[in-house]
Amino acid sequence: MMHAWNGWMGWGSGMGIVWMLLLVGLTVAAAIALARSLLPRSGAPRDEDDALSVLRARFARGEIDEDEYRARRATLTTNTGGRS
Repeated sequence: MMHAWNGWMGWGSGMGIVWMLLLVGLTVAAAIALARSLLPRSGAPRDEDDALSVLRARFARGEIDEDEYRARRATLTTNTGGRS
């Protein structure tokens, strides 16, 4: 009885599955990395920057005076780690 050639003595189909899973895994990992690099990140530093930019805009428009600007900026930077 003749046996059909199936890769490395029967390992051909098994290795094909391994390579397919590896390729799918790499494709998924690349898609996740691309999505993470393109999507905006959220967190405290962004919120702090937003708050400070609003405060600067209000000061620039004349809605608040310099003393109030300095006091609020000190409050924002003291509570969030000292960034200014």
